[in-house]
Amino acid sequence: MEIYGGRAGYNSVSFTGKKYQALARFKDGIITTEVRLKKMNRTTTILSRIPFVRSYSMIIELILEHWRRFLFAIVVLFLMEFLFIRTSDSYLLHNIPINTLEMLSFFLVIAGLVIKISPVGAYHAAEHKAFSAYEKNLNLTLENVRKQPRTHPFCGTNLVISYFICYFILFVIFGDSIFVYLVAWGVGFELFKNEPKIIWDSILVIGKVAQYLLFTSKPQDKHLIVAIEAITKLEKKELANED
Repeated sequence: MEIYGGRAGYNSVSFTGKKYQALARFKDGIITTEVRLKKMNRTTTILSRIPFVRSYSMIIELILEHWRRFLFAIVVLFLMEFLFIRTSDSYLLHNIPINTLEMLSFFLVIAGLVIKISPVGAYHAAEHKAFSAYEKNLNLTLENVRKQPRTHPFCGTNLVISYFICYFILFVIFGDSIFVYLVAWGVGFELFKNEPKIIWDSILVIGKVAQYLLFTSKPQDKHLIVAIEAITKLEKKELANED
């Protein structure tokens, strides 16, 4: 079975396969699982095949699926702007007393620390460990999963680092503009997808450090069991419905 992605929540882990998505959740001492068909959008599916354009189709999919989280992020950005504002002759992040690059870096570190100290960090690490064990064709026992690294080369954190590096370079050359945001995201996403050898090796080192220090924490057995349950249920459903 091929796994297309994984995700950690406040008390859950989910994995996505070719046709299905499995989510395991730990609540009140009980693990519950849910397996459902993947949501497919024809327009974004077509756009996802076009280089550079596909980076924006992914954003559209995420916004449609997690619009509440994006709304919360927007509110947070506005609150940060209100707290740091000194002038009012521009819009959103452009009117704070520090440049946008510094503000985005600050926001990334704060988001990472929040994830690390919350259960999300432990479930994120458990997701990586279970995925790594599955990739190596190991039996998904607690002992085998515990031994795996809590960082992973396919983690979305590496995409964020790729974007930041591209943004930093373009920011230095062109300054702060919407053009820099858009181009940096498109180029950073293509680096993430294609993984050019020399460049990607450097990004991966930074990404793994960020994963370890900011976006994951040491998981307990309960976190690992939830991740194992999600991947096990997904495999069972995918194999039972092979074409």
